[in-house]
Amino acid sequence: MTATDEQRLASWIEANIGGRVVRVEHLQRWRPGWNIDLEIDGAVLALHARGDRELNFAIPCRIAGEVPIHDMLEVNGLPVPHAYGLCDDPYSLVMDRLRGDVDLTFAASDDERTQLIEEYLSMLPKIYGISGDDLARAGFAVPTTAEGVALDSFGRFEKVHDELMEVRDPVAEFLRRWLHHNYPHDRDQATFVTYDAFQFMFEHGRITGLLDFELACVGDPMMDLAALRVRDTIKNLGDLSLIAHGFEVATGMTVDHDAVDYHSVMYNTLTVLSAAPPIVSPIRTTDYVSHCAWYVNSARWAFADIAEMRGFTLDTVAVPASKPSRHGPSYTHLATALKARSAEAPDDYEVASLYRHARHLRRVDEIGAALLAADLDDLAALLGRRVDAAHMDLALLDFIDGSGEDEAESLVKLLDRRVQRMHLLLAPTGSLLLRHPPLRNLRHDVEDRVDDSQRWPAGAIPGTRSIG
Repeated sequence: MTATDEQRLASWIEANIGGRVVRVEHLQRWRPGWNIDLEIDGAVLALHARGDRELNFAIPCRIAGEVPIHDMLEVNGLPVPHAYGLCDDPYSLVMDRLRGDVDLTFAASDDERTQLIEEYLSMLPKIYGISGDDLARAGFAVPTTAEGVALDSFGRFEKVHDELMEVRDPVAEFLRRWLHHNYPHDRDQATFVTYDAFQFMFEHGRITGLLDFELACVGDPMMDLAALRVRDTIKNLGDLSLIAHGFEVATGMTVDHDAVDYHSVMYNTLTVLSAAPPIVSPIRTTDYVSHCAWYVNSARWAFADIAEMRGFTLDTVAVPASKPSRHGPSYTHLATALKARSAEAPDDYEVASLYRHARHLRRVDEIGAALLAADLDDLAALLGRRVDAAHMDLALLDFIDGSGEDEAESLVKLLDRRVQRMHLLLAPTGSLLLRHPPLRNLRHDVEDRVDDSQRWPAGAIPGTRSIG
């Protein structure tokens, strides 16, 4: 009998850490993961094995690259899971398992939420103070120019994206071009940043550990605050302007809100670059709708930030009437059958993913033709001529490649409408997948226009089963 992933993982742990594995739980999510209980000398050591993302997800730091980051942070006194090593089959990073919750929505009170944020902020001086020698040992180079501070890490994503993409994506190409042309020229001091910041677990009002370092890099500390705005949409971090003030108190740095806005565009563009290859060339393990949801939400946030920075307003796309084709019953049958199968097998993440995919295809059948026609009308208005659907992306890319600042507003509006239409195709009207909470601002003098009805539910992540 062939050994299962769980059995091979348990064997590796016992051989490399010792003790006896008494439980292995496979976590149902878009990337492989397991919780393990290891008994050593009568005590139980709680472990977690974090699997790698699928190989066509365009991210430069794979799971092996996180090991030296864990080691570096641990040596510098930060509370991170100890990394025991890499299991080769199933390929995963085995580390200590943190206790508690990850979503501040589940904090016991507003006071506890504030206390946890203050505890996290108090760790930032130690993170930003990591020495150049420690960074070099972990494999990081320290940029010395403003362009390098802003774009060195981004360039690594671009390289992997370009290697994986079979075709150029107009949304990604515009955002890349914009970032290279608009980086802050007065910020040339780099530090280590976790970047996918404000990720930690907590229990009884205290942080039990920091987690998730696949975006960690050396760059502008304002990158952490940019990521905070996106993290807030799923983790309810509280008053962001107060956090920005707390950041200044804890670090002694003045928040450069213009730089935060720039890096908000960049952070969201990273998701666009990373998710695009699985969307255009999915593989067996691709959770297709999850990648689409990450892509569209991130692109919309990036365009909204650019519009706000440049002082113009984006349009809202109308939902067209549903007009199923003669193939509609086929899509409905597939979605209905997979929905029932998902209810019968609530622990089968792949079936749930395929149900969302079938529902997406049914929505394409219902409104896809109308949305494509609207995209073609938009492009004709921009170009002054009509092109057919087969050549629309090439024509749009040619325009983007030759565009200047004068065309930026028109392009942002067109591309944002295009992405809104992509978003409408993901699920039927009323689905939480179509909800798009605006990013809140860190500036104390900007009114917070986001209310709870615009948020995703506690614990939900767009595209995953919990927000289907």
